[in-house]
Amino acid sequence: MKQIIFSIVITLSSIVAMAQINSPHQPVNYEAANWKTWLLNNPQQIIIAAPPSSSQSKTELQSIKQGMAKLDDKKLTQIKYWDAGAPAYRWNQIVLGLMFQKQEVLLRMPAAWMNIAIYDATILAWKEKAKYKRKRPNELDPSIKPVINAPLTFSYPCEHSVTAAAAAYMLVYFFPEKTDSIMQMAHAASQSRIDAGVQFQSDVDAGWKLGEQVAKEIIEKAKNDGSAIKWDGNMNKDPKKWTGAYPMGITLPLFTPIVIRSADQFRLPPPPDFENDMKELKNFKQNFNSRSLAYYWASHGPEIWNDLASQKMFEYRMSDDAPAVSRVYTVLNVAYHDAVIAIFDSKYTYWGIRPIQYDTTYKPLITTPPFPGYPSGHAGGAGTTAAVMEYFFPADAKLFWQMAQDCADSRFYAGIHFRTDNEAALKMGKELGKYVAETWMKK
Repeated sequence: MKQIIFSIVITLSSIVAMAQINSPHQPVNYEAANWKTWLLNNPQQIIIAAPPSSSQSKTELQSIKQGMAKLDDKKLTQIKYWDAGAPAYRWNQIVLGLMFQKQEVLLRMPAAWMNIAIYDATILAWKEKAKYKRKRPNELDPSIKPVINAPLTFSYPCEHSVTAAAAAYMLVYFFPEKTDSIMQMAHAASQSRIDAGVQFQSDVDAGWKLGEQVAKEIIEKAKNDGSAIKWDGNMNKDPKKWTGAYPMGITLPLFTPIVIRSADQFRLPPPPDFENDMKELKNFKQNFNSRSLAYYWASHGPEIWNDLASQKMFEYRMSDDAPAVSRVYTVLNVAYHDAVIAIFDSKYTYWGIRPIQYDTTYKPLITTPPFPGYPSGHAGGAGTTAAVMEYFFPADAKLFWQMAQDCADSRFYAGIHFRTDNEAALKMGKELGKYVAETWMKK
């Protein structure tokens, strides 16, 4: 019942949040123009030309009016779809949908790389906006009536186009077989701003160029993330530890973290003998709540935290602040990226045995994953993301940590982890998430 009520609350909150999309604008803040990019080596070398002359702007204004006179239901649907939330909102939905279709790419955590590209590109876009101060089409020609709330930020370059290009090129790198559909979505996102009457064509073109340049540089960084390293075939032979046909994620400790200093920075101490943990697990009596939590969290991964971040940003009416929204998504996904590397470092340092291997008579509630148990990936990821969410939304900390604890407990209820696996991972994740958020914000 507790989980059902929680799901209902989340659903209702989302409905309320979506209703706030058309709420009054928040004050414009150009502080982000002074933020530092994260991975660009020489951001000053990524430049765009100045906005066009007033005479060309007049030609563009006429083109906007002609286009708006031909708006149909299909175009209006696209406008509303891409205008929901900040520019990064839809792309965070899209990347999570793609990730789970391709297991080998999932381990590289493309959401982190995509969001870094969006973040760095958005900062550069804000520098250009503050530099050129170009007015929106409807400000220059009051006869233009945008079909959505026109952003109060300067027009050049287009933040939706910046985001679309940065996201699209990153996603094409990770999912080349989806190139056509990804690029179609990106161009649709950009065109929707012209059709809506809130951007010039030159805004969109400049934004696309900027986003593309940033993405191509971030792609070069992603190529050296360590994922190309092959497993050497060395396998644990100790029967008191985890063994299996193929140790999934065994090369993850060799991946390059983005914020933490090394894969072993948060390495846990060795696990205890699991005799007492096994007794506790075998003596545990399932109930409706334990089963529901086990199944719920078994079918949910990082997407639940991204969705919750989106909900909170709607609730706090952050949609008009594209840099701030991008920062939340980026820190959240980068922290998760580094947490997975750190968690698997401990997993393959200790090869912690799973309950079904410690006692072969034990029957778990769900299928046991094909890698060591200590520490729990779900619990470590939940601790990490809860810590990041608490950093940005401290008033909701109780909710985040209850969710993280439920997630950790669910792996015990499912019978695939000892309680020690979960509690150690939860603590580790909390420390790592706090470290990533604080390190990012100090830059």
